[in-house]
Amino acid sequence: MKLKIFLFLAGLMLGASAFSQVVKETHRFAIKGKDTLYVDRIFDPAVAAPENRPTMIYMYGGGWAFGNRGGDFRYLTDIGVQVVSIDYRKALTRYGYSNVIGTMPDTMIYAIDVALQDLTDAIAFVLGKTKEWGIDIKKVMFSGSSAGAVTTLHAIYDICNHGKYSKKFPADFMPAGYIAYAGAIISEETELKWNTKPCPMMFFHGSADMTVPFSKSKVNKLTVFGPGYILGQLHEMGVPNWVYIEEGADHVMSYKPFSGYNTAEIQTFVKKFVVQGLKLEMQTKEKNLVAPSKLPGY
Repeated sequence: MKLKIFLFLAGLMLGASAFSQVVKETHRFAIKGKDTLYVDRIFDPAVAAPENRPTMIYMYGGGWAFGNRGGDFRYLTDIGVQVVSIDYRKALTRYGYSNVIGTMPDTMIYAIDVALQDLTDAIAFVLGKTKEWGIDIKKVMFSGSSAGAVTTLHAIYDICNHGKYSKKFPADFMPAGYIAYAGAIISEETELKWNTKPCPMMFFHGSADMTVPFSKSKVNKLTVFGPGYILGQLHEMGVPNWVYIEEGADHVMSYKPFSGYNTAEIQTFVKKFVVQGLKLEMQTKEKNLVAPSKLPGY
């Protein structure tokens, strides 16, 4: 009897996996000079609804110098989220820079702006596919790693302040949520001012990150507004937020969470903060009692 039950359950699992297959489509969204830019649309038709799909627009990191839009997004597609991973031009590669901290301020601002141009063009392209791709425009989220997290947060700041890039989107458009893997705003401003409230935000960050500092910091005449600063503003505005801090960790938090370590937390944010629209403020602190997480070679 036990053997029959085991075989029955095994059959169900095999059957589910046979029908569950992630689909990836590649679409061109822009040609800019010698650069042809693409997005990958990734979803699991066995899990995702045929319409009104929550959709995550994701931007990879790499210091505006390297990286690509590949990746394993099953931590999102497994819960019915459609992912759109985007290309962008990497201006620091063109100028021979690979060290973000050592980059001159004007070049840094230029690199962010070029990436922001491409990100917002990609967002506009995706929003134009709402019906065709079954997108729920009220459940469109932004996410990014490192440079991608910085650029996507700049896009939200621009939308909140009715900046020049926000004009590419419908007048009432605001993403439903934002997940940052080592994100911040890097600006010539000395303080951040939000004209309208941003969307719910989740930050993964290492307390010892020197590449993208957790707190507000001055770097080469620019101000880095890390999560430590932004969370205070979100609290004052009553914006739902969740920060996950690994004490002693460095820039490893730019990829560790979506590499299988924090799947549960990411999925919980999507379900509770975005899909259910719960108004929560959460803080999670983790400390490895043996040794904090570090990037390889550091």
